This record gives sequence, structure tokens and C-alpha cells, in this order.
Amino acid sequence: MTVPADSFPPIRRLGPADLTQCVALSVDRGWSPERAKWSLLLAACEVFGVGAPDGRGLAGAVVLSRWGADYASAGMMLVAARYGRRGLGRALMTHLIAAAGEAATVTLFATDQGRPLYEKLGFAPVRRNVSFVGEFRADNSKHRAAAGGRAPASPDAPANWPEDVRVATDADLPAILAFDKAAFGADRGRVLARLPSFADRVVVLEAPAGPGEPAGRSVVGYAAAWRNEPASTIIGPLVAPDGEAAKRLVTALAAGARTPVRLDLDPDRPELPGWATARGLEPAGITVVMAHGKHAARGTPERLFTPVSVALA
Repeated sequence: MTVPADSFPPIRRLGPADLTQCVALSVDRGWSPERAKWSLLLAACEVFGVGAPDGRGLAGAVVLSRWGADYASAGMMLVAARYGRRGLGRALMTHLIAAAGEAATVTLFATDQGRPLYEKLGFAPVRRNVSFVGEFRADNSKHRAAAGGRAPASPDAPANWPEDVRVATDADLPAILAFDKAAFGADRGRVLARLPSFADRVVVLEAPAGPGEPAGRSVVGYAAAWRNEPASTIIGPLVAPDGEAAKRLVTALAAGARTPVRLDLDPDRPELPGWATARGLEPAGITVVMAHGKHAARGTPERLFTPVSVALA
């Protein structure tokens, strides 16, 4: 069926009541339903959509996540198969860029299929991303002494967990948000504050408090693991002071996973790709991080190892 580009309804803001239609749009394009992720995005981000002219759900949708007045990301850009090649994807992305603001840098993860459109809209490549997926094999030999012999802080932690990692509590959220903001260079609080209810588990990395800090131990890294349909465990975000600390956080979350584990990593960084392969995770997909507008280093990017999701660049 041919539908003229100007016959689509106006682009509108979607909300939680549109969850079922967003899930159906994912399935229409052969994606996983991702109901939990759509719920998160509809609650924490700005989701724009277009109703299908035939009355059957959505013709397309895209997600804008704001990290500040001058920084945002785009994700989940989907057009129903029956409405492909009608200019709807361009219209949705143009709307998103305008909504983000003239001064904003917008980033996204681009597949080979989507990259030509993004390039026409002015996006430029920033770095590569590779999804490493597989059954995680833990190497328990070098993690137990990481915190000087301290017993695991979490009563429900498996015996093979690194000793400086524990399950996060509600009281850790301010420290997590502060550490993440310093590393990311912008405030992701609207999304991260929902991690405790969205993720299967959130863990923190602790270190002795430094000079001028309250006595005890402070949070110096964190990571989350969440279930993606139909059956995989995605570890993200993963924010840590260095590669060895990142490995301990991954080990804590992945060692007990009952489904294949996925890490989205920059293959040109030395810390984790080779280690992930040695632990049983194999390259399963390549995307490119692209940016629209002026792209400059923010925060402490060497502490950022995986995104929350490729829908939230």
C-alpha cells in the first residue's frame, strides 16, 4: 500500500498509555518487544510518534532523552514496515533535532541501515560500538583479594563476588547520581533514579573514604543489569574508575546470570573487549555512535564503559 508522505497524522508526544502500541511497533520491525524498556522510556524521556493512517497503531516513533540544555540522545527510531521509504523516519528525526534545541548536541547509536539517513541529517561518526554477547564464564581467582580481605558487604552476594562490590541500596542513589554526573558530564538522573525498579540488580564498588570525606567507605563505581526480551541480560550502565574495577562490577552481575550476557563496548579501548571475549562473550553486532552538532569530550569519558542502553547514547 502506498501512502503519500503528507498523509500521515501530525507527530505527537506519546505517553505511558501508548505502551502497547510502542511494543507492537518493535515487533512489527522484528525487534524484541522490550516492554520494560519502553515503559522506562515513556516515563523518563520524550517519545514522539505518528499514528498509522490505516488506524492500526503507530506508523513510527523516536525517543529523545535530554541530559541538559545542550546535550541529548536519540534512540528507538522505528517506522512500521508497511510505511517504510515514505520520508517518515526523516520527519521524526527532524522533529527530534528541533525539539532538542538549536544549541544541543544529539548523539545516537546508528546501525548500517539507519546511518545513511543520519548522515544526510548532519550526524557525524564519533566512535564504534560492538555488542559482546554470550554465556559469561567467571574467573574467580583474582577478585577475592581486591578489597584487602574484607568480607562481602551484601548478605545475598554469591561467594564468588569481588569483595569490594555489594548490592546497592536506596541510600546509595545520591552517591551513584553524583559519581555518574561527574563521569558522564551531564545529569542522567531522570533515567538513573528509575534503575532500582527497572533493573534486576544494581551494584556499587566501594573504596575507603578519602581525605575530607566522612569515615567509612565511599561509592567509586556502579553498574546495573537488566533483562531484555526474550532472554538476555544487559549490563549497563557500567561506570568505574578503571578497567580492573569495571571487570569486578561485571563479574558481580554476570557470574550468576541465567541468560546470555551483553556488553556494549568501544572496541578501540583496551580495557574490556579482549577480557570479555576471554570470558565467553563474542562480538554479535556493530553500531556507530554519531553526533549532531558540536561534539566535545565531557566529564571523565574513560570512566564510562557501557551505556544504559543503545537507546540512550
